[in-house]
Amino acid sequence: MTDEDFLRHLDDYGASPDRWPPELRAGAEAALARSPALRSAADKALAFDRLLTGSPPMVEDARIDRLLSAAGAAARAVPQDGLVLLLLGRMPRRTAAGFCAALLALGWLTGGWLAGTLPAAAPQAARGQELALLHDEVITLFDGEPR
Repeated sequence: MTDEDFLRHLDDYGASPDRWPPELRAGAEAALARSPALRSAADKALAFDRLLTGSPPMVEDARIDRLLSAAGAAARAVPQDGLVLLLLGRMPRRTAAGFCAALLALGWLTGGWLAGTLPAAAPQAARGQELALLHDEVITLFDGEPR
């Protein structure tokens, strides 16, 4: 077994010889016996395997709180680009919020004013005879009778 083959199999199967296929174990042991570099690589792989199989390290709550507050402060420091920025440009958030609230109130007042001045809705078709446009050239009459 060449050094490259051993390193590839070490990556594939890990450092534990029990996980290696039986036909590769004898070649791996011979390669380990002749090369100190391969023994070093196997030791590093064994340490990595122990790290993966062990329990995760405990992280204290204060460290998590510091990390979250630092991430939140960094996010608040960066201006948020969005629809408001596109429409209004860069302005303080309170000013943008007040402007949006004023636009909402203006739209509500305008809608109420226009509702009183628009003509009444068109008369409905007689009940039981309604037209439906299913396609550009096909008009169907629905009279409520099953077919």
